[in-house]
Amino acid sequence: QPSASSTGASSSSGSAHNRQHNQGNQERKYTVEQKAAVLRIRRCSPTAFYEILELQKTCTDAEIKKAYRKQSLLTHPDKNGHEHADEAFKMVARAFSVLGDKEKRDKFDRFGTDPDNRFASAGGGAGGAAGNPFAGFGRRAASGGAGGPGFGGGGMWEEEISPEEMFQRFFGGGGFNVNGFGGAAFDAGPQFFFNLGGPGVRVHQFGGARPRGRPRNPTQPGQPEEEPSIFNTLIGLLPILLLFIFPILSSLFADSGPKLPTIIVDNPEPPYTMQRMMPQTSTRYFLDPKEVAGWTTQKLNQLDKQAEVQFVNNLGTKCEQERANRAKLEDEAQGWFKADPAKMAIAQAYPMPACQRLRSMNVRI
Repeated sequence: QPSASSTGASSSSGSAHNRQHNQGNQERKYTVEQKAAVLRIRRCSPTAFYEILELQKTCTDAEIKKAYRKQSLLTHPDKNGHEHADEAFKMVARAFSVLGDKEKRDKFDRFGTDPDNRFASAGGGAGGAAGNPFAGFGRRAASGGAGGPGFGGGGMWEEEISPEEMFQRFFGGGGFNVNGFGGAAFDAGPQFFFNLGGPGVRVHQFGGARPRGRPRNPTQPGQPEEEPSIFNTLIGLLPILLLFIFPILSSLFADSGPKLPTIIVDNPEPPYTMQRMMPQTSTRYFLDPKEVAGWTTQKLNQLDKQAEVQFVNNLGTKCEQERANRAKLEDEAQGWFKADPAKMAIAQAYPMPACQRLRSMNVRI
């Protein structure tokens, strides 16, 4: 059993593994009062939460906070060098996490088991909690202090709270330091801690009134969800409706002019015997008289222009194809080292009637 003046260099090497709060401090001193507090708490059952905090079942919330303040200061490993101070500190934090939460305290008073221990709640009794006195604390990285995803359930305590974080938040968030216990009054209204680890952001409140939870949906519990209105549905479908309706309306109201009948250029072929003339290129074309029976002069004049545009466009498409074919033949005639005269001659003599027709009509190509 170490004395009050024992140091961390003594034979109790296990305390260095149990306590990661004060690794840089080699002196492991503690007072008689601190030693007595640790030994008393360690003799308690892990679920004897009232006994751990030296409280009666009729205690008030203020008395619970006062008791936690006293016991946490006595057992905090940064000030208490006893080899079992870390375990005692966890037991104090666990007791406060249950008794400090109204809902959990009610469950504990009713059933006598740890409200966060699912095995005890399922009928295992206090024996399941006795096997793991810190069932409410999950695992956590060593640099983050002992404990892990803290207390389940609702109320004041949320998940991801370690005993060290509870202590720091309880004493005002940074008011405590290793050289002395300071900080603001522990009941100075609600304080919040933001945990950015894991998916999303968790907000934890210590002290003060219970916060209002963010509703999962805009409707109140027990009220039926509002049915989407026809107007909102139409607004949501508006982009799709415009995508399909706008082209249809454009085609209906567009002024496409008279429908272009079948035409034959240059030479008539029965029944296309009615001759017309294209206005710019003076090209003759022929129609079936039955297809344009009853057409007015203005409508026929418009047909002349449309026929000419269609004819020139067709020649342009054919000319581009002729050019591409000729260029391909020229590339094949080049060879790896020198051009093949025979193939080059074939490429140069490749017929291009469409291009020649456009040149004869003074159409720029």
